[in-house]
Amino acid sequence: MAARTKRATGVLVLAVALSLAGCDSGDDTGSGKGKEESAAAAIEAARAYQQASIDQDWKAACAARTERLRRSWGADTIAECVEITGTSRLQNLSDARVSTGEAVEIEAFGPHPAGIGLRVTVEPGTAARGMTIDTALRLVPGGRGTWLVDQAVDLTETEGPDGEAVRSALRRK
Repeated sequence: MAARTKRATGVLVLAVALSLAGCDSGDDTGSGKGKEESAAAAIEAARAYQQASIDQDWKAACAARTERLRRSWGADTIAECVEITGTSRLQNLSDARVSTGEAVEIEAFGPHPAGIGLRVTVEPGTAARGMTIDTALRLVPGGRGTWLVDQAVDLTETEGPDGEAVRSALRRK
């Protein structure tokens, strides 16, 4: 249990909300419109995931992760995931802001399938003025047109804001 709690603390900053907003266009032709709609849905899913973490809505955050990601953290079920990540935060982040960068296509890497990568930035607001937390997220298609988080990697201050920095970070782990 201590290992689960320690792991959860490490990923707590990365955790965040259910993406029911993602709608698949049904366009498998590779047209620009289908890609744009997929990117928009993935961006909305990433925002919702991050916001769920800020709001400490662990059920939504866990449901927004792929089964593969939950299992890599030692959780076979959403309930176990909630138990692992459901630690109280010391600071109030009610005024935190979530923003995202440009969505980029990313190829499969190790156990991670191909999908969409993007930078998600959290500005904690009054809890930690001037501080930002940047994370690269890999989102992959889920069931019924949703997008799920399959990988989350902290970005360093030296990594640029472009899509190549996101791709590079998601190839590190």
